[in-house]
Amino acid sequence: MNLGQMLLVLVALVVLGALILQSNSIILSSSEALTSSEIDASAISLATSVMEEASGKLFDEVITDTAVSALTDPGQLSATLGPEGGERIRDTTGTHPVFNDFDDYNGLFVVFKSTNPSDAALTPGADWEFAIPDLRGKFYVHVSVSYVQPNSLDVPAVGRTWHKKMTMTVTSPSSAGTVVLPWVMSFWN
Repeated sequence: MNLGQMLLVLVALVVLGALILQSNSIILSSSEALTSSEIDASAISLATSVMEEASGKLFDEVITDTAVSALTDPGQLSATLGPEGGERIRDTTGTHPVFNDFDDYNGLFVVFKSTNPSDAALTPGADWEFAIPDLRGKFYVHVSVSYVQPNSLDVPAVGRTWHKKMTMTVTSPSSAGTVVLPWVMSFWN
């Protein structure tokens, strides 16, 4: 090989090396985006599961089949939002009442984690922890419930109204972002 051919081979190797580095960079950023999307989708799914469970409950503690027609004023609704009388989201012992209305979820802190032994430690302050096979990471769901203005559902009401807003905030050590999922439940009589 002469000098010209050696220079062409050298240039070809440099171009090939640059292409390989660029493709590795693209693959890495695609992998990071895919992982981030998967974590965000899991966070939304977990928050939605809490919201759907809460939506299946009564609007308020005072609502019963016999009392619904007697409710004519929002002032008749519970003044305190949150669990009443020792209620819990779950009770595996049969000794505690479970959540029975939408606002019982106010102040709830739930942890969703994998069944991986590295996630076995309990989280301080958590009301309940769910172990889910094949879940990637640990997710912290904080729930708040408030009465809201009927004409502006983002504004907390000073008093009681026929509308309650649940806000689920999901964080994870595996994610740089926070997922916030609002949900409004209304009572129509």
